Amino acid sequence: MKTIIVLFVTLTFGTMFAQNNNVPKVVKAKFKVLYPKAEDVKWDKENKFFEADFDLNDVEMSILIDAKGKVHEIETSLENKELPETVLKNLAKDFPGYELNEAAKIERNGKTTFEAEIEKGEKKYDAIYSVSGKLLKKNVTNEKD
Repeated sequence: MKTIIVLFVTLTFGTMFAQNNNVPKVVKAKFKVLYPKAEDVKWDKENKFFEADFDLNDVEMSILIDAKGKVHEIETSLENKELPETVLKNLAKDFPGYELNEAAKIERNGKTTFEAEIEKGEKKYDAIYSVSGKLLKKNVTNEKD
């Protein structure tokens, strides 16, 4: 049993260490310039991007940076009440009876959108809204916390 635990710990931390070491210097440098006070930074590879999940001033964030150091997306967790009023109003209209579980602001290619993770019974969606409150997309999700 001890061998299994030691093996699991070694593989887990070895993988985390390897992922951190495989991040190009230009990517880490770009991140450090943008977020010098970031805490609990965890790197991962997501398709062709390097993703850093981190905390900044007690706010959960993530960023996608390509191998050349170009930022493609920044996601900032929000308290539900921090969503714009128009988004909250239209969310209630578009999804009556749904519970708002999580909210985030997403900045991608110079545009800002808001994501609302909602559920009602077995139905779960990620609803994406524009700054003006227009529903842009809804994605079915089956993610379990």
